[in-house]
Amino acid sequence: MNTETITPEIEILNLLNELAGKRFKPIKSNITPISARLKDGYTIQELKEIVQVKTLDWKNNEVMNQHLCPTTLFRPSNTEKYLNFILAIKENPKQYAKYFAKLNKTRTSANNTDDLTAMYGD
Repeated sequence: MNTETITPEIEILNLLNELAGKRFKPIKSNITPISARLKDGYTIQELKEIVQVKTLDWKNNEVMNQHLCPTTLFRPSNTEKYLNFILAIKENPKQYAKYFAKLNKTRTSANNTDDLTAMYGD
């Protein structure tokens, strides 16, 4: 029987693949940055929120899309910065929706503050 154990690292990597439309394999170079952030004390939920928000930020941006990868998202110098950005989003999702529209020059569900409220609360 070939059953793959889904570790927290693989769960986060799978979320990135699903949301960003990527195909990162669960190899050492992709898993190590996620493992390191978990060992640093970040929670699975916090790392998932980074994936969600940065995918909203960069998926439709031809310049930034290439940075939707585990090494960039979970680099030590980026993780804290991204989490502080998420706190700002939670405090004012309407302001973030305007930012998203300007950054991506597109109209998608991130322009709908109801979607952001559902993700992060009022």
